[in-house]
Amino acid sequence: MNDLERLREDWARPAPPAPDAQAAARAALMARAHHPRRGRGWATRALAVAAAAVVIATGVSVFQGERTLPAANAQVVLTRIAAAVQEKEFTPPRDDQWIYTESRDAAWGKDIGQGERITPQTPLPETVEPFWTRADGKRVGYLVNGKLQTSNPGERTPENTYALLASLPTDPDALLAKYRELYREASGPAHDEWIFLRFAVTLSQNLVTPEHEAAIFRAMAKLPGVTVDETATDTEGRSALSISQVAEDYLKVEILLDPVTYAYRARRETAIADHEELNPKPNNRSRMPIPVDDKGVPVPRYLAWSIEKGTTWSISTRVAIGVVDQAGERP
Repeated sequence: MNDLERLREDWARPAPPAPDAQAAARAALMARAHHPRRGRGWATRALAVAAAAVVIATGVSVFQGERTLPAANAQVVLTRIAAAVQEKEFTPPRDDQWIYTESRDAAWGKDIGQGERITPQTPLPETVEPFWTRADGKRVGYLVNGKLQTSNPGERTPENTYALLASLPTDPDALLAKYRELYREASGPAHDEWIFLRFAVTLSQNLVTPEHEAAIFRAMAKLPGVTVDETATDTEGRSALSISQVAEDYLKVEILLDPVTYAYRARRETAIADHEELNPKPNNRSRMPIPVDDKGVPVPRYLAWSIEKGTTWSISTRVAIGVVDQAGERP
């Protein structure tokens, strides 16, 4: 039994919200957290929160030229970042306090039509919404038609539960092993690309202790393919430090930090090459690379969507984060 199963057993599940509010909030969560399946385990993000608020931003961005440091130098920079953030002042929230986050998010997924080609000129809507999570993980708060609703969040992960994240080890090797366990795939331990994204989402959506933030950066330094660009530009056009990894040979996943304080700013995913997504996808981890039906007959594949080099696939910009005493309050 893992930590999430223990938490699920120990914490009573309160009554669910009204069906209409629950449906609206669940739809909001899917928009807020959507990471559609892109093969090799890149599944739709499974926060398993029963209700949440959606925060969506423009997805148009210009791909920056390659100015990344070699892996060895990236490890040096990540170690420097870890040492700096570990010294930040921090007051842990009480279990009954709420963590307030506000972001602008957008991600392609369910809104893509079959065969659609996404380009840097393809527009995305922009919405900013507040979201509250109790520090002990027992409740979440969000707005439905402008009115505050709270509900049980369902499954808890380090991405959405402060108490769970704060209970994890701060040794980078142990933290990396724990993330591989928590986010394991059906075929086995989670692969490096998926773990990097889970670290990115944790920094994006949770209040992280200085010790755990430092451990995350040190753990990133142990992942292959992680690079650093100290001359990047963030989603607001400001100078930024970018920590990135390329997923599936075409998608650059970036964590954008303040270049001086190393404060988290945004997460961005950009196509660095043209890509065509074909469905159904082959199972790259099995001996059967071509999908077949229940009779063993190969299943015809079709073009689900395609993306042009330089197009932003997903973007999440932090607007605010803080601790408040009640859901509905803002820091």
